[in-house]
Amino acid sequence: MSPPTFDHSHPQGNISKVSGARPLYPTRCVHTISHDNNSVLSLASNSKYLFSGSQSSKIHVWDLQNFSLVTTLVGHRGSVLGLCLSESQNWLFSCSGDGTIRVWDTNKLVCVYLIQSCHDVGDIFSMVFSESKQTLFFGSQNTSIQWYDFADPQTHGSASQVPVIPESFRSYSHQKLKFFESPPSYDDLVDEVDRFPSEDNVTKCVIREKNVHSNAHEGYVYCLLHATDIPNVDGEVIISGSGGGNVKIWSITDTGLQLLNVLQGDMDKGVLSMALSEDGYLFCGVQGGDVQNQLIRSLMAHTDDVLAVVLRGPTLVSASADGRIKSWSEDFEFKEVMDDHDGIVLAMICSQDYLVTGCSDHTIKFWDMPSPSKTVDHFRRNSIMNDIPSSDIMLYILDKWVSTRTVSGNGKYMEECRRGARFLKNVLQQLGATSRMIPGATGRNPLVYGHFSARRANTTAGNKKIPTVLVYGHYDVITTQNDDNQWHTDPFKLTGKDGYLYGRGTSDNKGPVLASIFAVYELLKEGLLDVNVIFLVEGEEESGSVGFIEAVEKHKELFSDVDLILLSNSYWLGEDVPCLTYGLRGVIHASITISNKLADLHSGVEGGAVSEPLIDLIHVTGKLVNNDKTVSIPGFYDHVRPVTEAEESLYDPIVKWLQTSETALSSSRTQHSAITSPTLSDRSRGGCDVTRCGKKYSEARQDPQLRDADKLKQQLMARWRYPTLSVHKIDVSISNPTIIPRCAKAYVSMRVVPDQSIEDIGAKFEEYVCQTFADMHTDNHISVKIESSADYWLGNPESRYFKAVEHAIEKEWKMKPLYIREGGSIPAVRFLEKFCDAPAVHLPMGQASDQAHLHNERICLRNLNAGRRIIKAVLEDLGKTGLLT
Repeated sequence: MSPPTFDHSHPQGNISKVSGARPLYPTRCVHTISHDNNSVLSLASNSKYLFSGSQSSKIHVWDLQNFSLVTTLVGHRGSVLGLCLSESQNWLFSCSGDGTIRVWDTNKLVCVYLIQSCHDVGDIFSMVFSESKQTLFFGSQNTSIQWYDFADPQTHGSASQVPVIPESFRSYSHQKLKFFESPPSYDDLVDEVDRFPSEDNVTKCVIREKNVHSNAHEGYVYCLLHATDIPNVDGEVIISGSGGGNVKIWSITDTGLQLLNVLQGDMDKGVLSMALSEDGYLFCGVQGGDVQNQLIRSLMAHTDDVLAVVLRGPTLVSASADGRIKSWSEDFEFKEVMDDHDGIVLAMICSQDYLVTGCSDHTIKFWDMPSPSKTVDHFRRNSIMNDIPSSDIMLYILDKWVSTRTVSGNGKYMEECRRGARFLKNVLQQLGATSRMIPGATGRNPLVYGHFSARRANTTAGNKKIPTVLVYGHYDVITTQNDDNQWHTDPFKLTGKDGYLYGRGTSDNKGPVLASIFAVYELLKEGLLDVNVIFLVEGEEESGSVGFIEAVEKHKELFSDVDLILLSNSYWLGEDVPCLTYGLRGVIHASITISNKLADLHSGVEGGAVSEPLIDLIHVTGKLVNNDKTVSIPGFYDHVRPVTEAEESLYDPIVKWLQTSETALSSSRTQHSAITSPTLSDRSRGGCDVTRCGKKYSEARQDPQLRDADKLKQQLMARWRYPTLSVHKIDVSISNPTIIPRCAKAYVSMRVVPDQSIEDIGAKFEEYVCQTFADMHTDNHISVKIESSADYWLGNPESRYFKAVEHAIEKEWKMKPLYIREGGSIPAVRFLEKFCDAPAVHLPMGQASDQAHLHNERICLRNLNAGRRIIKAVLEDLGKTGLLT
């Protein structure tokens, strides 16, 4: 057969055109994974996992949805230099510096075959698999191309006529073998060296002599491609590139490989990587920094070796030892450069959603590269959904939303808050909801309202009405304090790292709000939304929900017939067990001001002659709490609901988890949860005297472990279900170490619990403070003011609603959630329950280490996606079962 001809009519030359236009949607790094302090040498991906081979000889398996580590595949004894997948994606092939190839089952994530050559091949750099021939081809350091046919009897465990494995110099560090010496004959090898004796379930296979094409190139065979029906060639071919600079095209025959053509290259520019376009253009990354197009054109792409080239649609992407990644249009115009890596870019692939790169800086980066074919109408309003270039719409929207500094309680950010509210309104609208903004109090942020309508044609026959679920959340955030540069990233730029999303609002509360919205959107898109869903997202939650009640009451017609309220605005106790929150304490914020009509006085002149407001205030506040940490106000504990046996039993699994979980008392990050508070120790009592709160405990148990369990339980109750009083700060009219201030003001909060009345506690607080002040017979004046308040909330863990959410959590996480309460307050929850005459269920999505309100706020991407699926499952279940009606 005569060799095929190739069109070389185009003149050769260096071409590197630069597009003058900056990309409208530049490629962006959406996530970074740290890779066990080893260089990332190889990558492969299927629809579920990313596989990464490293210098450490391990293969890491990452979940592509959550960017989290699934497992580590161990077996190779050298660096994992290459990875590839079968077309069916059921097999992963890995080649190594130990001179072996391993075949892994991608469903069970176990090694099933170990393939070794009958020669000492040195490093194996590259592999391709022919699905139709069921044959694996590989290129190696000894310049050979070899192949293993899985029809070989060895594949099925037959030991007949199996070639002997040569003794490898790599197994013994004191032996050195030159690559180009004649391989030892079988007669010279008396003993077969089995380097993997413990792998009984791994079938060991050896390449047969007839499946070896020695000296296939004049240099190391760095890269292989498998293709079918390329221009001028019918059938399957292997394309090989080598350190000698040439590219060879081989036909796959029934007996092996047949050389078809040699594309001559520069001996000084070894071919390190290749990519083949759909229209038959071959791109070669070579030593020195060029990218060659079928050896006709040469792009002066980089200043150092081009170690990887891929095609993402019509876009050519090249990666280099200079640490840069560059993209080129189909007209060979330079588009953009990505230089986030801090090292040599050693590997690059295209997954289903991302461009993925691995580097010597021990990281893997995921790049969102917009499709160049997308046309954008820059002048169309409300084009958020249609203009999104991202492969993950939810994360793209979260990225844009986090960048909006929606800090409440600060006039500096009022316009940003309104912009964030408008953005959310538009998102809801484009996802299928009717949406609007509800004005808040004067000078305060608006509320965002969205309504998703159920499919009316498929309501259950027995239902008289379609159920309605109200989802509550907030878009405002706490300001960021970065005076000490404690933030590792820009707090208003979404940054993905090691499976977490960092940025202000990712956990509190923009991330959970978007997860809830997308749960509904997915049901709507799939035609499975059988409940009406209302979203009510306020912008003043971090500032006491000022104006919230009035705004909702003014628009009560928007909230008719609500059957259930859902929210997600808190956190797990730790990192590894999901939770359901069924209670929140209420809060009363008050101030005490003591003053006189005099001016601020000099202490050296008037000290001892006047009643000093600050001293009086210290005396008053000092009498609010006793030495045993109980509140001194008479009658403060009179109406605290006693602990029932059913409630106490909910603490038992929490205590057990505390005593057994490795993550419960983790100190790796500042924890949000009171569980991991440093005060939860043997030296802390933490709270009020439980006996005066109405709790009748059983007799003291003698077993030390059980006594510790009781103590943990009491400490949890002190933080969650008993009332407290705290003094937060004191302001003075003038701050000077020699001046007596004429006015001093203390800020106090009281956490209230069932069945305390805010009005009753507020009145008792004011009466006690005024009486304490009167007993001092001072010349000063006192003013007590209740600044704001929010009622407690207590759900019923045994209700059908909580059980429905519990079932969805258990299905998602494969474990039952812990039922917890929180010591903090969310002003809107109890009000909404009363206003809508509907129960609330609180589903935490974040972990204890999320650091809400603190620096480096984050949320685990796995938790965010799981939360979305849980809410989706709950809504779908409620719609099917008619549980709400």
